[in-house]
Amino acid sequence: MAAGASGLSVSADDPCAHAGQGPGCCLIRQLRLTQVDEGRFTGGLRGGRSDPGRAFGGGLIAQAVLAAGAAAPGGQAPSSLHAYFVSAGDTGRPMRYTVGQLGAGRSSALRQVTADQDGATRLVMLVAFRRFGDNGAHHQRQAPALGSPPSLAARPEIGPEIGPEIGSACRCDLADATCGVALQAAASEAESGAAPGAHRATWLRLQHDLGVRPLWQAAGLAYVSDLATIRTVDRPHRDEPGRRVAASVDHAVWFHRPFRVDDWLWYGQRSPVYASGRGTCLGEFYDTAGRLVASCAQEVSLRHVTAT
Repeated sequence: MAAGASGLSVSADDPCAHAGQGPGCCLIRQLRLTQVDEGRFTGGLRGGRSDPGRAFGGGLIAQAVLAAGAAAPGGQAPSSLHAYFVSAGDTGRPMRYTVGQLGAGRSSALRQVTADQDGATRLVMLVAFRRFGDNGAHHQRQAPALGSPPSLAARPEIGPEIGPEIGSACRCDLADATCGVALQAAASEAESGAAPGAHRATWLRLQHDLGVRPLWQAAGLAYVSDLATIRTVDRPHRDEPGRRVAASVDHAVWFHRPFRVDDWLWYGQRSPVYASGRGTCLGEFYDTAGRLVASCAQEVSLRHVTAT
């Protein structure tokens, strides 16, 4: 599949074009798209452990980024995305992505992506692209106490809240959305912007080398930005009785500067509010040098259902 005449490639520049199965290959191959015609693509879906038949939202967002990038002007990379989850995706059927061009200039562009299954809309997303460069002045908030990134050789246990140990074998048969992602819990100090207990931090990286591919780097970060958002909102209430009925409502990511998601990033998440069945989760990604490379926000629907 070739991209548009001047666009970023979707699979002609596939980071996993080699034969065989290596660390993280399963995730990259799961995210691949097949082009149907101009501006239309299809892709397979991955579920989660809690509901293997329900598509993981991060996968939809990542594939929508790849679809939008196929028609982006040359030299531009994703700068932000705003997604709305309309209905739950079914992992048993392919997802269709349709890309519309809303505007383009020499240094920026905007694309709209609609994902549907048999005419039922699952996701609507806007993706903005721009040229990144050194424009002189800059600032950022002081980085939290990040600590040191983990060593793959150490293979530490990180507990059931995050997932299996770093470097473990493929877990796709377990419907694990974190398969292909190396994870380790990090120290998480309480921040003024979080409700008591509603915060967490994780060191993470994609296990597959993505190379110098800004589109795939952005798609990979979009994928992991959806991990543990609902659990962060629910953390202060996890000991309360009842079954959780939860879903992501919308999701936004801002890419501040070039980064690599196949290198260690510190992902801090916090929830400032949960009320009337809706909660908000805010996230920040820092590289090992303490640079804030991306921010994200998600609203979730979360209800506690008790037996009667």
